Amino acid sequence: MTGFSTHGMRTLLLVLTLLLSACASPSRQQVQTVGSHWQGRLAVKVFSTPVQAFSADFDLQGSPDAGELTLISPLGTTLARMRWTPSTATLNAQGQDRQFGSIQELARQVTGADLPVTSLFAWLEGRDEAADGWQVDLQDLAQGRIQARHVEAVQADLKIILDR
Repeated sequence: MTGFSTHGMRTLLLVLTLLLSACASPSRQQVQTVGSHWQGRLAVKVFSTPVQAFSADFDLQGSPDAGELTLISPLGTTLARMRWTPSTATLNAQGQDRQFGSIQELARQVTGADLPVTSLFAWLEGRDEAADGWQVDLQDLAQGRIQARHVEAVQADLKIILDR
């Protein structure tokens, strides 16, 4: 991954940790979204030098236009929360908010890979939507599994296991 700094790696690990855990506080502000809701586990591996990998439980609601993704640690701690609308995207991690111009920009900054956010929603709905540089395998979706691989520039693997 070209130009991915130590700070970027720390941010990625923090976001992944936040994504793996649930919010520790009993009151949780929800984003009002129109769309679907998925929960499960995700893993991302970026074949950079050095290779970077993370996995977390997730709670995703909304659509490519507006939604919220929470990453939760195996211990139930919220690692990160991402919220987006058509005009902005916010990452909340370690009690701090960072603003981005889009969910795509936020995802790229966090993972170091150009994750196909719009296509991801289609894949979760069972539609084999094309995404530049990505190959998706939906053959095990009935069992709650999705696999995708980025095959251009920085290679990456994305695996999702949905709760049933």
